[in-house]
Amino acid sequence: MPESSVSSSRKIMIIAGEPSGDLLAGLLLEQLRIRRPSWSFFGIGGPRMTKQGFEQIVGIEDLSVIGFADVARKFFFFRRVFSRMLKQLEQRRPDAVILVDYPGFNLRFACRAKRDGFRTLYYIAPQVWAWGAGRIEKLRRCVDLLVPVFPFEQEYFQSRGVNTRRVGHPLLDIVRPARDRPSFCRHLSVSPAKKLIALLPGSRTAEVQRHLPIMLAAVAILARDNRSIFPVIARAPGIDEKIIHRLAANFGALAPLVTDDTYSAVGAADLALVKSGTATTECAMLGTPFIVIYKTGAINYRIARRLIKTRHIAMANLVAGKSVVPEFIQNDATPENLARAAEKLLTGDEYRQDMIDNLFRIRERLGPPGGTVQAADVVIDWFEESNNQ
Repeated sequence: MPESSVSSSRKIMIIAGEPSGDLLAGLLLEQLRIRRPSWSFFGIGGPRMTKQGFEQIVGIEDLSVIGFADVARKFFFFRRVFSRMLKQLEQRRPDAVILVDYPGFNLRFACRAKRDGFRTLYYIAPQVWAWGAGRIEKLRRCVDLLVPVFPFEQEYFQSRGVNTRRVGHPLLDIVRPARDRPSFCRHLSVSPAKKLIALLPGSRTAEVQRHLPIMLAAVAILARDNRSIFPVIARAPGIDEKIIHRLAANFGALAPLVTDDTYSAVGAADLALVKSGTATTECAMLGTPFIVIYKTGAINYRIARRLIKTRHIAMANLVAGKSVVPEFIQNDATPENLARAAEKLLTGDEYRQDMIDNLFRIRERLGPPGGTVQAADVVIDWFEESNNQ
């Protein structure tokens, strides 16, 4: 798509407030800069975005929160960030604002930007279908175009009056192992005959501290009767290795750490234990059987339980419309429960194959491939349509 003279010098504010948003926005920026090299981008983001020439005003590491209680504790900080970005909006007058997920902050910002006359595009839809429809009116009123990535979202939002153009899930283009199982086992100096269990405890320190001990305790239970069990811990960028080593030492575990190769770890594994979040979508794409765990503070859980309207929290189950992978939430997230579910997946051939078949169908529903290219096309077309109005 050639660059027109009208679109030769776009200036766009982007707000992505967490690691998953930084990843997806970084992929989008890569495509936009290829097609529109004269466009400039600034706002809130992380390292993947800055690699694409993004001007970072606020970094995502400053915005990391977990749950409602954490948001409340940082209320005044978020208010200062919000005011700072509004000032940037007023001073720099971008051609548009692109919001990426992060709904608590981004929906409010979209409404202020729209009120002040700026065009708004929301990429990666807020999960209002899970949290209730209270935010639908804000989307309808404050967002010029919503670009979701899950198959059921197009009809849901369009039928509620939100201008929506769905694209394929962008992770489909990057979620692939760098190593196959034999080479991954050689890399770890472990026998391929071992039962590999990938542990994905989260991308924030507090998540790792809450989930990894439960996962390690479940592995210890499994290892009592099965000496071939071999855990591998996938360390997210930004998580201090010392924290993981300390937690693992409490269980006498000698599980190796894998950094920047999570897809190989999951792809090679016989089973994955995964903290709820973007990683569950990635595991579904890789087709490895997995179990979902999520535990938060008591206050956060009580609030979330009142607000969440869906039966499931794992995206694999939401896309399938049924229970495909086990979910253990809050008080159910115990080592014993995880170990029983893991044993069933490791020994029940029919049950295991049924899950693998369902994960394959889920991956197909998340397509077509090329989601980031499609998203870049949508952004560019959206600008060009406005030029013709």
